[in-house]
Amino acid sequence: MLRCDRCAEQTWVRAVPAEFAGVLPNIVHLVGEDPDPLAAAPLAAEAATFPCPQCGSPVPLDGVTRTYVCRFCSASVHVPDDFIYRGRRKLAVNWFLCFHPSVVDQAPVGQAVSAGLFDWDSPPDAAVDAHGNLYCAARQSHWVPDHHGTRQRFDDVVWSIDPSLNLRWLQRGGSRAVRLVLSPKGVLLVTQRGRANRHWLSSATGRPVEGSGGIVQKNDGELLDCDDLTCDRDGSLLILKDSMLRRIAPNGVELDVWLDGTPGTGDDDARSCTGEILGVAVDMSAVGMRVHRGPDGSIFFMGSREIARFDASGREIFAVALLCSEMNSLYRNLGADLHGNAYVLCSDRLLRVSPEGAQSVVLTKKRDKLPRSEMSLAVCPDGSFWLFGTKGAAWKFGADGALLFASDKEPRPRKWTMAEVSQWAFQRRLQKSMAESIARMQESDQVQEDREAAERRRKGIVVLIILGIGLGVLFGLTELLSAMRRVPPP
Repeated sequence: MLRCDRCAEQTWVRAVPAEFAGVLPNIVHLVGEDPDPLAAAPLAAEAATFPCPQCGSPVPLDGVTRTYVCRFCSASVHVPDDFIYRGRRKLAVNWFLCFHPSVVDQAPVGQAVSAGLFDWDSPPDAAVDAHGNLYCAARQSHWVPDHHGTRQRFDDVVWSIDPSLNLRWLQRGGSRAVRLVLSPKGVLLVTQRGRANRHWLSSATGRPVEGSGGIVQKNDGELLDCDDLTCDRDGSLLILKDSMLRRIAPNGVELDVWLDGTPGTGDDDARSCTGEILGVAVDMSAVGMRVHRGPDGSIFFMGSREIARFDASGREIFAVALLCSEMNSLYRNLGADLHGNAYVLCSDRLLRVSPEGAQSVVLTKKRDKLPRSEMSLAVCPDGSFWLFGTKGAAWKFGADGALLFASDKEPRPRKWTMAEVSQWAFQRRLQKSMAESIARMQESDQVQEDREAAERRRKGIVVLIILGIGLGVLFGLTELLSAMRRVPPP
């Protein structure tokens, strides 16, 4: 069953048969058919005839031929379409073709923007998988009317688009997402505020994955209150909290931080102090500490001014001080590509840290005309990266820093302002008030008409009664006079 995201209507779909897929490869589904149309019993043709316009005799139809010769008067008869359709031997059901959005004009770059996905006030949290698909959790705001005028409604959404910016799936109605954690196992962890049950979503469909909630339910407080967390290649979570690093398996069991027992493994509780792991060169006790697993399996730790890289076994590769002095730790500002490069988003520049620890400036906000405001970062495996700003702004850059996409260059649906919503609500209230006034006036007029009709009926009844009494008196007098005439004189 396919469920519409707008109206929630469900309909049957099936995969495209092989003979169709080879001819039209852009068709992805057949929609509007029966559950198993091939197994349905053949439908018999409905018997139909058409009267000859010359002699009126019935002309039989076979559902194919449109022109007949009357067997009685030999007139040429042209049968209308309505009768042809009635005489079909086999009745066909409605069916539709679903084309991939990339075949639609101007869809590859404009679909996600024109669909209203790039709509947020604060920078969203985002992640990119090994195939370049983007996952984003954002809070959208809209002005809506209410009984007191207008109010601002918030809609929390989680969605995914492919590298061509075509929508893959969309989820609405949840609580505000705090973090997105992408697992190599094909699932996405969404931690949300104000809810006791978090869940894993399928990265392919966006729907909750059954049987993956143990790690969330047993460590719910840790997921909410931690400084940062990331998912390792085996599906376990690395949780960073209070300068401590912990590893939790998908089933909720706590494991050693480094799986082979190398530096960082705790003795009893499997916990490790990151300060001891990284040494004195990197201060990991600072506010806004980050942990990130790169696509190549490397583990990156970043403090307020330092960054360190470890391999999967816990061996330190480098620990260096960053070439920037200020970073916004409220949003995601650390990422890595498949080649082992780390990307750090600072307040005025974007740094690339090589696998050996050498730093280079990729972008500067002054030179590349990026806004000096709150931003978040998501890095693709090939080295391209996304930057997200406020008010729905988003940019995608290549590995060389070339601009590939800018959301402000694409047409997007217009949002109503508070003044427009207030004016619309005022007009609606005025129309409703006028309608209610007209209804009350009509009701009052109807009541008055009913009263006048009742008064007329009452007066009519009184007149009838008076007439009846008068006729009775007259009849009585007439009878009395007749009786007096019949009486003989004395």
